Amino acid sequence: MGQRDDLHPTDLKIAPLLWVFAVLSVVVLVALAVAATRATFSEWRTVQKSYNRAARQARIAEIPVSIKQIWKPELDVVDRCASCHLATDGATPIPAQALFAAHPAIPHEPRELGCTACHGGQGQATTSQAAHGDAKLGVEPMLPRGFYEAGCGTCHSNLKVGQAKLVEKGSTLVETTHCHDCHRAGGDPDLSTIGLHGFRPDWHTKHIEHSSTAQTGPWATSFTPLADDEVAAVDEFLRGQVGAPRLMAGKAFAYQHGCLGCHRIGGVGGDDGPDLSNEGRKATADFPFAQVPGPRTLPNWLKKHFLDPAKVVPNSRMPNLGFSDPEAELLTLYVLSLQMREIPEGLAPRDRVRGLRLGERDFATDGESLFGVFCAACHGPRGEGRKFATLKSVFPAIGEAEFLAVADDNFLRKTLMNGRPGRRMPAWGTKDGGLRPAEIDAIITYLRTLEPKPPTAEEVNAAPIDRVKGDALFADICSPCHGKTGEGSAVAPPLASVDNPVTHDDNRIYGTITIGVGGTAMGSFRRLDAASLHSLIATVRALPPVETKRTGWAAKRGEPVRGGRVFAAECVRCHGAHGEGVEAPALANAAFQTAATDGYLTATTLRGRGATKMPHFGTPAVEHPQLSPDQVVDLIAFLRTLVPLATAGR
Repeated sequence: MGQRDDLHPTDLKIAPLLWVFAVLSVVVLVALAVAATRATFSEWRTVQKSYNRAARQARIAEIPVSIKQIWKPELDVVDRCASCHLATDGATPIPAQALFAAHPAIPHEPRELGCTACHGGQGQATTSQAAHGDAKLGVEPMLPRGFYEAGCGTCHSNLKVGQAKLVEKGSTLVETTHCHDCHRAGGDPDLSTIGLHGFRPDWHTKHIEHSSTAQTGPWATSFTPLADDEVAAVDEFLRGQVGAPRLMAGKAFAYQHGCLGCHRIGGVGGDDGPDLSNEGRKATADFPFAQVPGPRTLPNWLKKHFLDPAKVVPNSRMPNLGFSDPEAELLTLYVLSLQMREIPEGLAPRDRVRGLRLGERDFATDGESLFGVFCAACHGPRGEGRKFATLKSVFPAIGEAEFLAVADDNFLRKTLMNGRPGRRMPAWGTKDGGLRPAEIDAIITYLRTLEPKPPTAEEVNAAPIDRVKGDALFADICSPCHGKTGEGSAVAPPLASVDNPVTHDDNRIYGTITIGVGGTAMGSFRRLDAASLHSLIATVRALPPVETKRTGWAAKRGEPVRGGRVFAAECVRCHGAHGEGVEAPALANAAFQTAATDGYLTATTLRGRGATKMPHFGTPAVEHPQLSPDQVVDLIAFLRTLVPLATAGR
């Protein structure tokens, strides 16, 4: 059969399909035209053409118009940022235009690490909105201006904060001894980044050798030899010069104000607050912004939270620590830096390796620095104690003179080791991420420096004697325990007994008063000046002798039932009906009972706490009666019933 010539498309019923094909062809052609137009007028292409026009005017080399990419597979970096920020890809910088200016001086070459490792943002994007993280579905926004140094934390997780006083002293010395006359920015070596690369430990000796042989030039005129302690201070300062001054300032501020007391960072710290180890990498959607004015960004949320935690997060356990606006901004920068990324160990910086592999601390381990890192947020920068409006807890004044006068090193050590279970005081010596034994000893040593320094024995012996003053002091601080005439009592031995050698030797009396007697109720009285001490010693020496023998004396055993009545009348207001602690320490806490000796409890009751609400029950006052030694031993016997005897550890 031959093909028919009289067929029409309608006879095959394909006319609708032809129309669909025609429409689709037009759509495809339009799409191709739009794609070609968008490619021709894309943002990066427009930027590069603009650069070439400026390059022709400046008579510098033009660049080929193309996507620029930094690819670092070992770091999982694919960054196309250089398609617009052309100087980072080797194009000649044009300083007058921000996009074409050279990258500011940093310790690293941008092409070696890429851009997003430090700046954040979407490296594979080719538009500024998507690259900077402003796109609707962007998950990692770019760090805002002023916070770029936070990007250092993605690799440098263990940059060490030095001892604050030494760092400050070293900084002053570097400025006043004209170190920058030779070590200018970009010089060799550049002091602003010397902490990253290290420096020879004998630098000072070498400087002396050079200056001694130089006849002219800066060596002969500028270098000033330093004392050993000054060299140590400059060393401490230089170790912190890592090219990120604001980041180091923020980290130092965090470590001086006790952030690790509640939060873990890198496995170290407390558990009272959330772990902050990767806080800087969290998505904005994870944070509540209902009470946060301003942009919905992580930096804005963090800053507002530092300024007023309870306002941003209702019922927050974090109190308002009174940070200023600049301080909150420094803390924000530091927390944004907590975003450690996975990188091959062979490419890891030395500080990171020392921290992860060797367990090296990223804070100084002298007592004062450790106190700032772990204790200052709750107990105050100098241990003065704190009470926050949003918290029921009262944090005791552990740097207060009266506390340190009766708390011996054993009590302090047990408290730091075992904490207060059920309270906010962690068991720093036994918990994971806590304090090491040498660090606990260092904190105790620091606390002892907060005690008043007593006058020397020579100063006391040279001071005048005032018997009226001496008698008054004896009545106030000695008689509550030893009796009105030193005859002894239920809590302290007789002073004027015929067999007491102490009361016949001025030096031994001086030592007992200024040092105390460990394990007993006899604490120290370092607050007394030389004249007061000499007068008190004279009064003790003049006590009338009694036949009572000191040898074999033992504290009286109290009666818990009578002690319970004293407790109900005088103690429940602050310590709670069951010793659970209200506005004062929890006396029914097993760890407290283990650490506190009867002597400590006796001294605390009779001496009080000068800077707190704890009364001085050794003398009567309008607010409270005077407790006799017998009442005190009864009270202590009752306190020991507040926890099982097996845990009291007496």
